[in-house]
Amino acid sequence: MLRFLIALAVLTTASECGHPAVAGQAWRASEMNGDKPALGYELRRENGAVAGDAYILNPDFPHDFSHGRRAAMTVVEQSPREIVFRVRWSDDLKGTLRFRFKDADWPDAFQATVTEINGSEEYDSDTFNFTRTR
Repeated sequence: MLRFLIALAVLTTASECGHPAVAGQAWRASEMNGDKPALGYELRRENGAVAGDAYILNPDFPHDFSHGRRAAMTVVEQSPREIVFRVRWSDDLKGTLRFRFKDADWPDAFQATVTEINGSEEYDSDTFNFTRTR
């Protein structure tokens, strides 16, 4: 009986260690680009900080981030309605993206206009519909 109780205690402790801490919030948005790769974005809020990743999505699996190639984004500037990220697509290709939000309170779903920035010029603006994923 004592062995059973010890084994039960060990299993309970091990199972509690396997559960992650309460995760932050995440929102995803992606586009369709026919038979060409498309872009997707994930924005996260954890402990008051914002982080994000950009994805090049496989056209055979539209909107499926698990089949995409991830590129980490680094926050450069941030205000309640705008975030500027640097993204490194590859060793040779880097970019700067500006996300502009209508709502600053991060609801379950929201729109953001994403614009590429090159120096002081902005181009290739698209509006993405973000939805909460967790």
